[in-house]
Amino acid sequence: MLVHNDPDAIRGVRQLLSGFRNPRYILAHYQHLMDGLTYLIVNPVDLVLIGPRPAEVDQLAAVRKISAAYAETPIIALMEARDPVLCLDLKQAGATECLLLDDLHSDLWCHTVHFCLRESKLKNQLATATANIDWLQNTDSLTGLLNRKGIERATLDRLARARSRDCDLQIVLVDLDEFSRINSTLGHGVGDLVLLAAGRRIRETVGDDDRVGRVGTDRFVVVLGGSCEDEAYAMAEKIRLSIGRDVIQAGDHSLATTASLGVTAVSASAISFDEVLAKAHFVLQRSKLGGKNRVSRAASLAEVRMIRPGSVGPDMTRALLRGNVMQVFSQPIVNLLDGRIVSQEMLIRGPEGPLKSPDALFRYCQEMDIISAVDLRCLKMCAQAAGMTATGGVPRYHVNIMPATLLQTPAEELIRVLQVNNDYGHCCLELSEQQLLGDPSVLLPRVRTLQEAGIRIAIDDVGYGKSHLENLLMLDPQVMKVDKRLVQGLATDDELRHTLSRLLKIAEVLGAEVVAEGIEDAEDYRVLLDMGVRLGQGYLFGVPKPCGEAGPKRTQDGFSEGATAGA
Repeated sequence: MLVHNDPDAIRGVRQLLSGFRNPRYILAHYQHLMDGLTYLIVNPVDLVLIGPRPAEVDQLAAVRKISAAYAETPIIALMEARDPVLCLDLKQAGATECLLLDDLHSDLWCHTVHFCLRESKLKNQLATATANIDWLQNTDSLTGLLNRKGIERATLDRLARARSRDCDLQIVLVDLDEFSRINSTLGHGVGDLVLLAAGRRIRETVGDDDRVGRVGTDRFVVVLGGSCEDEAYAMAEKIRLSIGRDVIQAGDHSLATTASLGVTAVSASAISFDEVLAKAHFVLQRSKLGGKNRVSRAASLAEVRMIRPGSVGPDMTRALLRGNVMQVFSQPIVNLLDGRIVSQEMLIRGPEGPLKSPDALFRYCQEMDIISAVDLRCLKMCAQAAGMTATGGVPRYHVNIMPATLLQTPAEELIRVLQVNNDYGHCCLELSEQQLLGDPSVLLPRVRTLQEAGIRIAIDDVGYGKSHLENLLMLDPQVMKVDKRLVQGLATDDELRHTLSRLLKIAEVLGAEVVAEGIEDAEDYRVLLDMGVRLGQGYLFGVPKPCGEAGPKRTQDGFSEGATAGA
């Protein structure tokens, strides 16, 4: 297609193209750009030629409009004279190449046209291959629905959209009843038929804007677009009835499939797919415990009753997911030379009772399969508390995250949550070396993204049992926190001092800041100073206190008033 209003140039281009034999070209000519755009709606073309004087608009605007509407179609801009500046502008606007109208009889035209067509064909093939790869990576091979990776991406995209509108996201979790019995008694072939039928029924029931994925053997997730809680509940009931319509004949057996469903309103503050699934799974359990083949919905905030301290059970699980029973504490990190507080480590304590200590709390969460969701809840609570307790500017604070949670949470969501008072560079994210198992290189892309955003990375508990040198070398943290087992007793244990000395040399090579943990004894404190350690924390300088309480006062020698060594 040619857009130009000079009759002589049009005849020249037509004559030139008629001479091409392999392949042959048919030329559609329009003087007005709008006529050409109308033609393109119903007649896709291989190549667009835009002359220097299309009617009504200038050449640069014409290139820009066609390129924006048909980015996959190559465009050649025809020029009356050599003008490098204009040529560059045209290419930036979307032109593939520029040709002079005076060269209508040169071989350059033939080579340029064929080059543009070949390049366009290669781009289309690459786009098709990329789309196929993306489909394979994000699609469940059995049902044709989104797989876990695909539905995770769709969920996070909808969460971002809900966040911009300041509304909740409605999630429906579908679990087929007695599916394991079907597999074990009738075989996996029959089980596959049941899954195919259920996936098809769900996809037929939901709207075009809704997303459906398979996230387990017999579990599906539906992410509803633009629905309120009542509409989501009604949709879940339709899905339940639709799945129940299928009866599969397997020999002498007739299988009527049923499903239990949970409807959950997920707050836009959620930042991880695991966090979303954990909340939805808790609601789904109501349907399972209530007799199956039914729909349950999450209780509203007003219906959430306070749990008794020390109680452990379904109510505790729900309360932990909501953060109702956890409290944020903070402990100062001080400059050992003068006792000046340079940062705060934000810590989480569980409810009074058996889950009070962090170790017991997270062991329970691991048993209940809510560890990542609760870890993220703790992270958000700590970041929020750090922002609320800041005085005199942006707070400096440390906060912990489990490596598995870091790996499963999009970096941009972590960056958004850790942004305090719209500033970076004051947060240090601590990874426990106790949990850095396996190949640390899997964490490297996420760690680098956070560091580039201004979030510092610390390896916590260094020296716990044995130090993983590979973690330190590969992750290249800005901070190395020495475990209290290498600190307590330094004044009387030569072996501890020797081990710590070697770790300090590693930190020096890495350029990492060293923070000594668990300082409780004044003699240990003085040995740390003699060894060159300049930052530390421990009961000698301040015990963890609930956020909002007054911090410890400094004496002239740097110790906290009222703090007792070994407390």
